Amino acid sequence: MSNTHASGETVECPNLASQPTLTPVDSRKSILGSGLPIIRHLPSRSQRLIGPWCFLDHIGPTDLTPDNAVDVGTHPHIGLQTVTWLFEGALLHKDSLGYEQVIAPGQLNLMTAGHGICHSEESPPGFSGPMHGLQFWIALPAEHEDIPPAFAHHTDLPQWQQDGADITLVVGELAGRRSPATIFSPLVGADIVAAQACRLTLPIPADFELGLCINEGHAELEGKTLESGELYYLGQGRDTLVLTLSAGSRIMLLGGEPLGQPVLLWWNFVGRDQERLQQAVIDWQQWPNDRFGEVRTYQGAPLTAPTLDPSVRLK
Repeated sequence: MSNTHASGETVECPNLASQPTLTPVDSRKSILGSGLPIIRHLPSRSQRLIGPWCFLDHIGPTDLTPDNAVDVGTHPHIGLQTVTWLFEGALLHKDSLGYEQVIAPGQLNLMTAGHGICHSEESPPGFSGPMHGLQFWIALPAEHEDIPPAFAHHTDLPQWQQDGADITLVVGELAGRRSPATIFSPLVGADIVAAQACRLTLPIPADFELGLCINEGHAELEGKTLESGELYYLGQGRDTLVLTLSAGSRIMLLGGEPLGQPVLLWWNFVGRDQERLQQAVIDWQQWPNDRFGEVRTYQGAPLTAPTLDPSVRLK
């Protein structure tokens, strides 16, 4: 989910293009809000980016009731796109452009922050039941980081069966198919489900940095078992992935071309330099304002941005 903590650190995200590797990412477990368990895979100390993907939360699995519903207050973003993808449950998105959209499993919510937007995330009124899914951020290339904000909801995504696995292309391109979601750099995000054990062979661009997020079950790659709840960094250089998937497994393939540009994160902001991030903090502290607007239908106070000390510089 979005970063709800009113503290933070500046995280420099270098491009880590490399030869093929298979390395587990140091992830962190946390509890958000009234009790929503997450695993924060990106960014981590060992891995800042995978292609342009700069943030990844594995949400749940958990069971929600109206008493412990998701309630992430109004908060801002710049310089990124948010990708929300659920396996179970539902979320209600509200933003300063006026969109209100419930997302269900198999649907994509894609919000482009660009110059600035704010939004909230809640359980739909009265919702109870299982909750499980992923939320990502995609860093926008420098030439697009100040574009006007936008929001899109997609229900018709490319789906196909291959080697016994069911594949949904959430964003980007894979195996000659393209998602209808608007993106700004070459990348892939694909949900792969195996009801029965199978061996899957996928063609992939050799210049893509790649990662595998194991959400349920387990997989095997090059003789190594990939465990549930983990993210693995694959580096670059493969043109084919051969995966052995356990029955009942679910994984997300993500990656893309390295941006080749500096990427900085502070709280919910992504930018190319520290001054841009500092200005975003100042602008949000003056909320409501013309840059971020407001979510008029959210019942609650906006989140507070942690101060970014201009005297503290990245090394």
